[in-house]
Amino acid sequence: MTTIDIELLSVSKQFGSSHIVDDISLAIPKGKFVSILGPSGCGKTTTLNMIAGFEAPSSGLIRIRGRDQTGVPPEARKIGLVFQNYALFPHMTVAQNVGFGLRMQGRRREDIAEGVSRALKSVHLEGFEDRYPKALSGGQQQRVAVARAIAPSPSVLLLDEPLSNLDLKLRETMRVELKEIQEDLGMTFVYVTHDQEEAMAMSDRIIVMQGGVVAQEGSPADIYGRPRTSFVADFIGKSNILPISAVAEPDRSLRVYVGAAKVAMKAVAVNNLAPENARFCCIRPEAVRLADAAGALDEPVNRMTGTVQKVVNLGAYLEAWMLIDGDIILKSMIRSTRIDKLTAGCRVELAVAHSAVQLLEQ
Repeated sequence: MTTIDIELLSVSKQFGSSHIVDDISLAIPKGKFVSILGPSGCGKTTTLNMIAGFEAPSSGLIRIRGRDQTGVPPEARKIGLVFQNYALFPHMTVAQNVGFGLRMQGRRREDIAEGVSRALKSVHLEGFEDRYPKALSGGQQQRVAVARAIAPSPSVLLLDEPLSNLDLKLRETMRVELKEIQEDLGMTFVYVTHDQEEAMAMSDRIIVMQGGVVAQEGSPADIYGRPRTSFVADFIGKSNILPISAVAEPDRSLRVYVGAAKVAMKAVAVNNLAPENARFCCIRPEAVRLADAAGALDEPVNRMTGTVQKVVNLGAYLEAWMLIDGDIILKSMIRSTRIDKLTAGCRVELAVAHSAVQLLEQ
């Protein structure tokens, strides 16, 4: 039995002369939460629509559970769909909405009632059967939409930015609930979003798209900790992205030179990138520490002196801009207990671990 639920093999989509999706290949494992992440216009929703069957690829092949989907209409693909606006029927009760797909399949009344009950239990909405959508909160409506999608027991659920209409607090709550639902069901979720925090919080695997192609694919830890390009490093979290020249040292370590003053730092290569191919380095703000707080690090560090340019209090953390050697700005995230050490104009000693200076190819 295959462990891959969805395969895209050299799939492209053109609208006129525009290449919206350009020769992408993906393998989405069974039972995993996979997010397709990227900015508006990157091709992520078009990719989802091709998997769903709403759009036909201009070229390439899509397989679901090992079967070629060429010419297979959406209703025959046995997948669940959750849309951005939920698309609930306002004149139907929760039970009627959830049972809609089962009725369309011609199921018996007893089977429909059992399927509705099972789906509502999965999303923690038992007792809501007789309510109408207008009587529900945004989060409850979202869960009804998920229940309707899973009631016919699909093996794959496709979700197109389903949290984008919710306020911040509710989005954060629903991230946890969606992941719990996915784990309880053991179902493959393919989730499209432009929100990197959503993708990081819920996903087993993230596919980052840029300009119709896959920029990087991997676990959340890989994508955040080992970005391959400046686009991925900048899109996933906050980053210091600096142009560099890099050379290999005799001891096999790497040295990078940053800025007009050619500030030297030791670094590490990510994804076996050769120094001569490195164009930038990425340093995450949380890796820029005050030197007197870096003593606990069990690895070698780069040490430098900077001048504080600006400090923003974010509650638990301070976001500080440090000027190094006249033309290098390093953003730092430092615990707010150090606010006495960080005032505009003061000089500070900084430490950045060698492993936190990561080379990027573009």
